Amino acid sequence: MQAGLTDLLHDAAVLHRFADFIEEYCKEQERSQRYIDASGDFFRYAENLAGGIKPELRNWVERASRFPPEIAAARVATLRRNMLTFKGYLKLMHTLIKPAADAHTLSIPAPLINLACDQLRQIEGMKDSHIVVLLTPQLMYFQRPHTHVKQQAKRVENLIPKAKFPAGLGFIELPYSQGPSFFTNLAIYHEIGHFVYEELSTLPSLKPHVAALKSVTDQSLTKFPVLKNRQDRLLAEKIIESWTQEIFCDLFALRLVGPAFSFSLVEILGLLGSHSRELMVTFNEEHPAPACRFAEHVKLLRKDTWWDAIAHIQPEQKRLIEELAEIPSTDYKAYAGESGPKGLMAAFVGSIIPKIENLVRHATPEAKPAAERFGSARRTIEDCLSVGVVPHSNSSTPPDPVSIINSAFCFYLTALPKIVKE
Repeated sequence: MQAGLTDLLHDAAVLHRFADFIEEYCKEQERSQRYIDASGDFFRYAENLAGGIKPELRNWVERASRFPPEIAAARVATLRRNMLTFKGYLKLMHTLIKPAADAHTLSIPAPLINLACDQLRQIEGMKDSHIVVLLTPQLMYFQRPHTHVKQQAKRVENLIPKAKFPAGLGFIELPYSQGPSFFTNLAIYHEIGHFVYEELSTLPSLKPHVAALKSVTDQSLTKFPVLKNRQDRLLAEKIIESWTQEIFCDLFALRLVGPAFSFSLVEILGLLGSHSRELMVTFNEEHPAPACRFAEHVKLLRKDTWWDAIAHIQPEQKRLIEELAEIPSTDYKAYAGESGPKGLMAAFVGSIIPKIENLVRHATPEAKPAAERFGSARRTIEDCLSVGVVPHSNSSTPPDPVSIINSAFCFYLTALPKIVKE
């Protein structure tokens, strides 16, 4: 018993120091920086978590010292397993807290993020959602899956009831170099799409459309005899799921913010590499070919009348989107030369994407009114931008944020270069 109690005391002391650091670090960030509301909620949760772990550890050690010899070994083993639960979860929190602390309001476009979150909460079933921004050294935008975080949080909550994980909390990673940039950060709408996709199974109104998508996906996979074993089948399912999520998130972003998202994706792809035709027509295991993605962009933007609304501009970025969208799907290339990947690609384009679009349409608000508002307000907004003043309207209704974003992006792509030359 003495050896077991000694080990328990050592583990408790190490874990207590770790929890104490987490608690004080989060308090210091809140004192020294300003954050969007979701980040503040996350820090307070981490403080409550760490603050709840410390007295629990002290209680465990005190109880363990009084265990009768006949039950001591078993009870100590149980307490050490509980400590391992705490350790594992604090380790996960450790990976999230520092990137969240770096994402204070001076390092991220907080107004854009708040707007995106407001739009997210207007979607049916998403009214309690809020997003914590993390800064990452990776030159890419990510949505950090939150389901596993919630699962671990639930196990800890069983031991510390007051440490309740905030409902509807999600995490999005932004490249630290792009934090101050406005236009490229429109990519957050795509990442919010991943957050929504992860929650689809919990939204009753979307279950029929999710089921329809799953059904056509299963039917597509059963058509390929090349998937001879379970391992090949699981790999194919994973690839199709990745492609499905990417198209869903692209279309989701377009429905919320319009063609400005397409322009931002062009800029991001240019930042990450070249626009060579080979890269643009090739599917990889995680992403559909950019040509395929932009083809779906243009189809949706046409249906939602956004494409007509931006007919007045023809910058290089828009011409590139049009050129890629016009590439026949028969020219798309698979990530490998085997017949299996090529067959998956053809089935995805022909059968699965229409179901994805249908799901997006039912998950998001109607987009045509936003395109109409943009068409009415565009000239006024661009006139304001041309003389460096805040966009306003002479009417009683000021321009809405989506109109301002798209007008500003169009101005950036067309009028701004002319002003600079003059």
